[in-house]
Amino acid sequence: MRTERRATTRFARTSSRNNSGIRNRATGRRGTDGARRALGQVFLRRSLKALERLSSAASPEALHEALCSPSDIGGLVSLLSDLAPLSIDLSSVDPLAEAMARGAAAKQQLLRIARGGLTSSQVSRALGITRQAVDKRRRRRTLLAVPTGSGEYLYPACQFRAEGVIPGLEEVLQAFQIKSAWTQLSVLLSPAPALGDRSVLEALRAEEVGRATSVVRAFGEQGA
Repeated sequence: MRTERRATTRFARTSSRNNSGIRNRATGRRGTDGARRALGQVFLRRSLKALERLSSAASPEALHEALCSPSDIGGLVSLLSDLAPLSIDLSSVDPLAEAMARGAAAKQQLLRIARGGLTSSQVSRALGITRQAVDKRRRRRTLLAVPTGSGEYLYPACQFRAEGVIPGLEEVLQAFQIKSAWTQLSVLLSPAPALGDRSVLEALRAEEVGRATSVVRAFGEQGA
C-alpha cells in the first residue's frame, strides 16, 4: 500500500512538472507572438510615413513604373531605384536608401536571370526529398539558397534541371571561399573570360566541372 502511495505521489509530481513545462512553453510562444505583432505594428507605422514621403517626392513617371510592377515589393524597389536618376534626394528619406534600393534591384535582377527562386517545399517536391533534407543540403553547401527578409530561403531555379541538380554543382559550391550566397549566385551567372565568356553554370552544363571549379576558387582567392 505504501509502495502504491509513493508511486502515485511520484506520478503526480511528474505530471505537475510536465504540465508546468507545457504551460511555460505555451506562455513563451504567446509572449513571442505578442512581441512580434507589436514590432510589426511599429514597423508598419514607420514604413507608412516613409512611403508617404517617397510618393510625394516621386515623379508621375516613377509612380507609374512602380504601379506596373507585378508585385508590391517589386513596385517599392522600382520606385526607390528610380528616384536617384530622377534627381530626387533620397537622403531626406534615409541616407542609405539609394544604396539599399540598388542592392535590392540587383538581387531581383539576379533572380530573374536565375529563372526565379523556389521555396524549400517546391525543391522538396521537385527532388523527391523532405524539406528537412533540402535544408540539410543548404547547410552543407550542396544546394545554393539566398536569404530573404522573412527568414526563409529561395533556391535559384538555374541550379536545377529536369533530372535534378546540375552535376558538379556541389564541387563548385564547396570551392567558394566567399560566404555571401548572393555573391555566389552572381559568380555562377556571370560570364567568365577563363570559360570563353560563358558562365560557371554553362560550363557545368557542358560537363566542364574542373574548369568551372577553378574559376570559382580563383574568384574566392581574389575576394579574400
